[in-house]
Parts: sequence; structure tokens; C-alpha cells
Amino acid sequence: MDYRPIIFLISTVLLGGACFLLAISFTGQDRSISLRSELTESQQEQVLGALTSGVDLSDLDEIRLHLQEIDWIHRVYIARKWPNDLELDIRMEQPIAYWNDDGYINDRGEVFVTDHIVGGDLPQLYGPTSSAPRVMNEYQQLNRALFKSGRAIETLRLNDRGAWEFQDHSGIRVALGKENIRQRLQRTIDVLQEITSEESLGTPVRVDARYNNGVSIEWHEKLEIAKNFKLQRDVSL
Repeated sequence: MDYRPIIFLISTVLLGGACFLLAISFTGQDRSISLRSELTESQQEQVLGALTSGVDLSDLDEIRLHLQEIDWIHRVYIARKWPNDLELDIRMEQPIAYWNDDGYINDRGEVFVTDHIVGGDLPQLYGPTSSAPRVMNEYQQLNRALFKSGRAIETLRLNDRGAWEFQDHSGIRVALGKENIRQRLQRTIDVLQEITSEESLGTPVRVDARYNNGVSIEWHEKLEIAKNFKLQRDVSL
């Protein structure tokens, strides 16, 4: 049977927004497949390649599973269209953050690697192999607490020793260590709010919150102790 495709694009309007329908007619079969998704040209080509790689077009489960093996595809919904046609609705993975230096991470903490999605302005998460779900969960909780104070995480890192460090949207780096992360974060937020209210203090470069009862602040190569917080020498690394 000849599976050579004949492809044409139809400009249309769906749900109030312009998009394209990729119609694929397979010669040798009384069947056509319409792709109702806003995909780039490279994504369309990859879907086409998957559909013409020997998949049984009469088996909806096989089509679905075959397409969902593509790294940037999250779900595929298939509807039969009278008399013998199919309509595909492809839902792409939605990257929440960049993962390490070679992938993305979604809201389920799953890592996927693809050249077919442009992430844009996303936070950067780092962590050891297999730590993605843990890092994503921690990112969501820390960012939720920071958001209340008008801040947001730009970069979050979990190192091989299990210690956490992040950089916020203003460029301030914060070391949280391995223990009592929530308490240390709250102390950091309190100190930064106090610093913000004192314009003459300027902007800190780095906050080390790994102390038991306080934090230390680095101001452009000079290390000072945050006002009204007692320094404890026994740093918990």
C-alpha cells in the first residue's frame, strides 16, 4: 500500500485565534488526517514523519502511542470523522522551567529534551540526575513564599551534597543549605524587606542564610552582618 502523503495547509480561525490545519491525504487509502494544532513547520514535519513510518492508520491507540513518543508531545486526542477520516488534536508539553543545560521540565516534574520548543523567559533549575521532581516541588514552594514579598526565583540549584541555593529576579544570590529551608527563607525575606526600606543600604550581592539564628550579607566584596540579627558561628553547611 502506498503511504506517500499529499500535504496542504489551510488557513482558518479556531477559538478566536488564527491557526493552520495540516491536511494529509494518503494515496492508496480512502482516508485523510487533519491536524488541528498550532505547530511550527518543523513540528509538522516530525508529526508527518511519524504518521508515515509504518503506523497502522486504522488503529487509533497505535497512532496515539506512536505520536506520544515524540519528546515535545504530551497528549494526542483522535476523533473519527465521517466517512473514514481522522482528526488529531495534539497537546504539546508545557515547559515550566529549563532543566540543567540541555532540557526542560514540566509542571509534573518530568524532564524532556527537544529542539522543537522555544522556552522563552523561563526560570533555570539545576539538580543531580533523577532529582527533577524534588527540585520542581521545592521551586514551587519557595517561589510561592517569595512571590508574597514581590520577588521571584530566576535560578534554583540543588547541588550534589543536597544544599539549596537560588538567585532571584534582581540578581541576589541566596544560600539556604540543607536544613530548615522554610525558616531560613523566611529570615531572608524579612531581612531583604528591611534592607529595601532603607534606601541608603543599597542592594546586597549575596545572602547566606545557613546560620542558626541570622543571616550574613555580602555587599560588593564586603561582608557585613544584617542589622538586628545575631551572628552564629556554627554554620550548618
